[in-house]
Amino acid sequence: MTSEPIPSPSTGVTSAHNVLLIVDAESILARYPNPSLNAATPTSITDGLIFFAIGNSSKEIVINDSKITVPVQIGQDLHFRGRSVSLIAEHSVVVYRMTAADNSVLSEPSLQVHINLTVPAPNPDDPTAPGNRKADDHFWTCTPKKSGDVQCELSFMLVNQQCEAVGYFHWVADLKITE
Repeated sequence: MTSEPIPSPSTGVTSAHNVLLIVDAESILARYPNPSLNAATPTSITDGLIFFAIGNSSKEIVINDSKITVPVQIGQDLHFRGRSVSLIAEHSVVVYRMTAADNSVLSEPSLQVHINLTVPAPNPDDPTAPGNRKADDHFWTCTPKKSGDVQCELSFMLVNQQCEAVGYFHWVADLKITE
């Protein structure tokens, strides 16, 4: 058991739609071996390297073709979190900019950071009794205002295990917001 209670970062249970951006970091670095090292001029990437998992009642994982349908309840926040696929966190992803082209469909995304949260962690000596550690959480949030199409731009960096940026990248997706 944990040695201290794990408080929620919010005052209540959130009813936001959760979207996980799954970044294939190793494939990006293989396809773009000399990426930009300047956040202001990131390397543009093509389709097939970022995938979405949407936390709703559908069982569908969205295939990345840069045209993504997001079923939501209008007015209910969307939370976007980026994570990389890797065995030992060779490279992690940090989303540093997210924009929406049409603020009448989707509000302008904003970065939310919750620091020093107590999170459960595996206990190698007793896997059924987890311990805990401190960690920060971050995500991008925006609110669907109406059904429609909106182009979103995502800028992110890949960092190595020493938290050094190894490349800055840019990706454009066309979202279809449906109720």
